[in-house]
Amino acid sequence: MRTLYLLLTFVGASLGLWAQSATRFLDPVFARIQVSRGVQYGSNVDFTQAPVTLYMDVYEPLGDTMQKRPVIVLIHAGSFLPPSIASAAFGKTPIGTRVDSGIVALCIEFARRGYVAISADHRVGWNAQATTQEARAQGIIQAVWRAVQDGRALVRYLRKDAATTNSFRIDPDRIVMGGSSSGAYVGLHVAYLNRPEELDNPKFKLSNGTPFVDTTAPGMDRGSGPNAFEGGSGNPGYPSTIQAVLNLGGAIGDTSFIQNEGIPVISLHGVQDPSTPYTSGVVVTAVGNYPIIEVFGSYSLHENLDLKGNLGALKPDYAGDQPFPGLYPWQGAGFEPFGWYSNSTDADKARARRYVDTVLWFAAPRLFKVLALPTVQMPAAPTLTEVVEVTALAQGENGKLDFQVFPSPASSPQVAIRCAVPFTEVELFTLEGHLVARQQIAPAAEYLWNLPAGLPAGLYLVRITTPRLTLYQRWSYQP
Repeated sequence: MRTLYLLLTFVGASLGLWAQSATRFLDPVFARIQVSRGVQYGSNVDFTQAPVTLYMDVYEPLGDTMQKRPVIVLIHAGSFLPPSIASAAFGKTPIGTRVDSGIVALCIEFARRGYVAISADHRVGWNAQATTQEARAQGIIQAVWRAVQDGRALVRYLRKDAATTNSFRIDPDRIVMGGSSSGAYVGLHVAYLNRPEELDNPKFKLSNGTPFVDTTAPGMDRGSGPNAFEGGSGNPGYPSTIQAVLNLGGAIGDTSFIQNEGIPVISLHGVQDPSTPYTSGVVVTAVGNYPIIEVFGSYSLHENLDLKGNLGALKPDYAGDQPFPGLYPWQGAGFEPFGWYSNSTDADKARARRYVDTVLWFAAPRLFKVLALPTVQMPAAPTLTEVVEVTALAQGENGKLDFQVFPSPASSPQVAIRCAVPFTEVELFTLEGHLVARQQIAPAAEYLWNLPAGLPAGLYLVRITTPRLTLYQRWSYQP
């Protein structure tokens, strides 16, 4: 009887452990994440020739020890317009920023599943009020082109980081790009707009035969030779290819772009979306409904991807997806159903979060398949318990000094810390969240900290505490 009791106890305990087990990249396995805000990945000039600095926010699982993590880049909606204009046009605030609610929610959830998730800016601006359809078409195609150049610069930045400082421990062979509505356009064209002759399509020319995109103009240059289409937004010398696209209500400018590149696309699209057609059609301006140019939404996109052999990585596992592998039509849904805004009710937010869950339910296993991700069993983490904010830049986007740690990388265990407001405590953590050192000081805006001898080389987080804030900054030690 004693033996039977012990056996049942062991089996019960094993079942309890099994019930709590989850699969990384498919299920939430991290309860804590960190966000590095305002990481600069490039720069260029906008359509007025004004200089623009390009930023991204990086979401990572906290306490993660995996050395090479897949990365997913998600880009916001907004019709390639500045946020203030996009918000007014759509009647939704905020929209057109890297802190749009739906994009942030997805970045958090992908990070909880073990990805490095990125919400990124790109250059915006074009004349949506142009008086002719031809001028509007040229304006938006140029805006898409600039955003695609920025997207390629971001991918190059990630590969450059992986090859040098390795700050984010990404796998350079597993990069996904996509986003919401116009943000999804960026990922699709990074993947499939890759041949010079595609810009010479009569569809993308003025009536006098001049191409919409003047590749000799500042901010529009595409390079030459093997670097054609790379653009000048930064990080030259690294590949800008991606391995998959997550398309949430986007479209492609022309199906002729699609050849046999073999880059799989996973799409979810509101069938009643008024801004980007589910099948194909002429997109219109958000204000006035003025026609712009014909595009091909997710149904037409997947029809052509399947015809030209680009969905093979989804078969045979997801060959049963209807109407095409990797495509989920949101019946009854319109524009960005997974987003919520300042005027959304609690019911609106709850409904949007259910759409976020649908994105994860559909996309996660298909990304797992097409990226050939490893099966890693971990304890489940059904609840998010902490989001650690990391100040990524010494100089904020408004040009005001915020929080600085230097030098980085450092060759000696001494770090200078400077902040715009006085702080009273400094701490050093590993990226896994383990406390290495702590020092309380008299209130000061600058402090020179001598760290313990024998500190191992690596990446750390420096945390300072002010009367009202706790701020984090990455610091690299390379003795």
